[in-house]
Amino acid sequence: MKFEVLTTAQTAEWMQAIEPCAHDFYHLPQYHAVAERSGEGTALLFHFLEDGYSMALPLLIRTLDDVPGIAKGAGWRDATSVYGYAGPVASHAEIPERIVRNFQERLQEHLEAMNVVTVFSRLHPIIAQQSLLKGMGEYQVLSQTVSIDLTLPVEEQRRGYRTSLKTAINKVRRMGVTCVQDRAGVHLEEWMDIYYETMRRVGAVESYFFPREYFRHLFHALGDRFCLAVCLLEGKVVCGGIFIETGEILQYHLGGTLNRALEFAPMKLLLDEMRLFANSRGLKVFHLGGGTTPHADNPLLHFKRGFSERLHDFPVWRWVLNVPVYQRLCRDRSQWCDENGLEATSRGFFPAYRTPVVQRAVPPFLAAATQIQEIHP
Repeated sequence: MKFEVLTTAQTAEWMQAIEPCAHDFYHLPQYHAVAERSGEGTALLFHFLEDGYSMALPLLIRTLDDVPGIAKGAGWRDATSVYGYAGPVASHAEIPERIVRNFQERLQEHLEAMNVVTVFSRLHPIIAQQSLLKGMGEYQVLSQTVSIDLTLPVEEQRRGYRTSLKTAINKVRRMGVTCVQDRAGVHLEEWMDIYYETMRRVGAVESYFFPREYFRHLFHALGDRFCLAVCLLEGKVVCGGIFIETGEILQYHLGGTLNRALEFAPMKLLLDEMRLFANSRGLKVFHLGGGTTPHADNPLLHFKRGFSERLHDFPVWRWVLNVPVYQRLCRDRSQWCDENGLEATSRGFFPAYRTPVVQRAVPPFLAAATQIQEIHP
């Protein structure tokens, strides 16, 4: 039996630990190093090995000292996952229950020794993970994601497209729009502008506005795995996306379309071209991801379902290791919000003490009373 905790500085050991496991780029030390540089926490890989079975869980460890309303200096921490689809990975599809239990016990011991109060992780829609987490916290399906099955013949994949989508792709091609893979990053800065324009247009939450350094670091950290693909019209970038290949999976990571190009929607052509590229690489899955919200009528999810009706559950994992401390932290945060006239923006956010807050709205009758006082002191 072996349990080790690895840092991103131990790149070779980290890679050796996840290599026998089905994994994605979200599990790589290089991707976690980018998150570290962005200030998201200290990245660690918890790796367990017993009787030839290997399990690993990457997490970002964060201090609670910077959470408003939480007393500083207590030494409490929590853990979260990188942006995307992370969670535990394993070397075998089926692992004996006793070995899974040993992994869980060692994991809990180490996290408790680090004063970790809670763990939150987004999980992978394609990689089986639930059995590795059974008995530890809560496993909840939030929404769905879409993928294209590349094991099907290429033409059969296209027959799964929505009819209107096929028509639109043909129209964009006739316009003279071309798609190129920008492996050198020539268009990276221009694409960033388009990405931010897209995020403003769709009203994305602040977390989607990654700093420019994030994209530059990602480009250099992932090397040949990273592909910026763009559509050009008359030599100008009209849309683009970041695509990352790992194992048998091609992930559509982030993308954007120029406002003035929305009318002809060049992203439809770009995704079709990247599907053909993935086929040429012998990959098995082109994962398009999900929508921007959990709702089934989300426009982005509807758009992606035009390419395929193969849906996957997108789950998250919530685990409270220290219930008394968690409850106290939540009470302290709630009291601080009350004292500062703030209210939570979400009831289901986890951990609750990190829930985003806004200024509490003044009830209409109080607002009217205030106006009367201002007029008639």
